[in-house]
Amino acid sequence: MRRRLKHREPIVVKAVHTSDARHFKRLWLDHGGTIAHLRRTGEARYGHPFFVDSVRANDRRKDVPAALISRLNQVLRQTGSPDDSTPKSH
Repeated sequence: MRRRLKHREPIVVKAVHTSDARHFKRLWLDHGGTIAHLRRTGEARYGHPFFVDSVRANDRRKDVPAALISRLNQVLRQTGSPDDSTPKSH
C-alpha cells in the first residue's frame, strides 16, 4: 500500500482589513513599526525600517486611514509573516 504524501500549504499572508485603530497600532508595533506622537497637533508619525518616508496621520481618529493599512500590508508581504488579525480565544 502506497502512503500518500501530505502537501504542505504555503504560508499565505492575508491582507489586513481593520478599521480598529487599537488593533492596527498593536499590529504595527508587533511588526517593527514605530509611532511618534507629534506635539500639540493630535497627529502621529508612523515609521518603519522598510520605508524611507513615514506616514503622518490624525491620531484622534477611531478608524485607520487607507495609507496606513496599505503600509502594514506591504510590511506583511515583505516579511512573509502570517496575519495576526484574528482574535484569539482565551
